[in-house]
Amino acid sequence: MKFRGLVCLIAVMICLLSLLKCMEARNDDKNIVIIYASRYGSTAQTAKWVAEGMEGKPKVTAAKEAGDLASYGVVVLGSGIYGGQLHKDMQAFLDEKKGELKNKIVALFVVCGSPPDYAQGYLDMFDEKCGVQPILMRSFGGWIKKELLSPEDYKILEGYYKSINQPFEDSDDTDKPKCVQFGKEIFKVISNLH
Repeated sequence: MKFRGLVCLIAVMICLLSLLKCMEARNDDKNIVIIYASRYGSTAQTAKWVAEGMEGKPKVTAAKEAGDLASYGVVVLGSGIYGGQLHKDMQAFLDEKKGELKNKIVALFVVCGSPPDYAQGYLDMFDEKCGVQPILMRSFGGWIKKELLSPEDYKILEGYYKSINQPFEDSDDTDKPKCVQFGKEIFKVISNLH
């Protein structure tokens, strides 16, 4: 009888240990977050594609909805660029959470209409605002969908395109394969850190 009770106790312990291992594995998957700030959706879409390259493991959330970061060990940040600045939601997020981000930021990305050489300045500005040196940084193109633009943004872009003698048209410079590849690079770096 005592032997039977001992066998049952051992079986229960094995099941509990197995359950704990599964929970740890799930927590590791949720330990990664991609936080983005997007005005018209192209940065949000870019963040989802980056997560896809990371095997869908990170949580993807808007900066204004990020909340407490204590449960995340790895943070990837992405921001659209507007008027040469980070999106206002990303700026507010960094002002509020800078202390919580220390030693968690692995990668940064920006979404803008600038060529990669020029976009490097935006990445440097983002890096400086974060106060840490991420392992990876990348710039991506976005989209212009005139029907989504606020009247103010419409007027600004219309004036800009007129000033450079170009037609003001919808455009889509997003690149899913490039975003997914960046996610794979981030995931490889994270795997090597653990």
